[in-house]
Amino acid sequence: MKTLLTLLLLIATSLTAPARAAELVMADYQRPDGAITTYFNGDSIDPYFASKALLAAQDAGMTTRTAAIRWIGWLLARQHADGRFDRYCVKGQRFVSCQEADADDALMAVWMELLVRAAPPKGMPPAWQASFDKASRHLDTLRAPASGVYLISAKLPVALLMDNVEVSSAFKAVGDYHRRRGDAAGAAGWMRKAEQLDKDILRVFWRPNLGYLVSTQPRTESEFYPDAVAQIFPILADIRPASRPHAAAYALWMKENRMVWLQMSEADFPWGLVALVADKMGDKEAIACWRMRSIQFRHGTHWNVLEEALYLAFASRLTAEQVVAPPPAGMRCR
Repeated sequence: MKTLLTLLLLIATSLTAPARAAELVMADYQRPDGAITTYFNGDSIDPYFASKALLAAQDAGMTTRTAAIRWIGWLLARQHADGRFDRYCVKGQRFVSCQEADADDALMAVWMELLVRAAPPKGMPPAWQASFDKASRHLDTLRAPASGVYLISAKLPVALLMDNVEVSSAFKAVGDYHRRRGDAAGAAGWMRKAEQLDKDILRVFWRPNLGYLVSTQPRTESEFYPDAVAQIFPILADIRPASRPHAAAYALWMKENRMVWLQMSEADFPWGLVALVADKMGDKEAIACWRMRSIQFRHGTHWNVLEEALYLAFASRLTAEQVVAPPPAGMRCR
């Protein structure tokens, strides 16, 4: 009788337990050595896009630990002594440094966040901690004392809204990492840094009734990226002015930009990061529309590893039939 009761309990537990998150596998982007190319079977690597793709897929509900550990192992040895990374291209059947990073502040931030989010329960291995410390020190050198926000790089002393949002996100992730490890003082210190940066971001970039500036450098044109995307990007790091609730900001953005966004994949990148904001806001219809309209452009010239990671994350929630099914009647995808 005891054995039968035990068996019934196990069956009941298996029926009620939440489904395990799917494991991210990007076979056509992540090479056997762990390197992650920017494009489908590509010959270039941008550490920002690879790291951001892993973070985004995790935010969208996928398990990324295996892919992240392999990627971290590949990139770790390529970090400069001052914390920076380069971009890499194929030369003689191997990847070599061929360009400086596009934005040191954003890259340091996503790398720091990736390390703490992929760390095992006992904490970052010594090599990871050393890499984190180098990245953190370099990021500190990019903070503008007068404004409190972070600059693109030593060579480009301009502050970007979206980069600073990513720095804030990293600080919060590091704070959470210390909290998980029982280090209350360490967690509080990083959270204070995040809170102060959020205040500085709003002071520097937010304009009441007009929205966010995207850069401290004046812009004369307005484009979908960065101008439109930047208006809802702070939602991902829970940054908002007191007078602008996330729900209201998101609803207004979708009212003004939804059709343009869903058509972007035809001429530009599909901007899956907007779909990630939609996911945070619980907008399943927007995600479904993005996935259905983007699928025909998958792996093309306007599709990179970030779009791929998000596509796989959203598709992993569906059955095989749902992945290829047309959107339900009444769904506004055009």
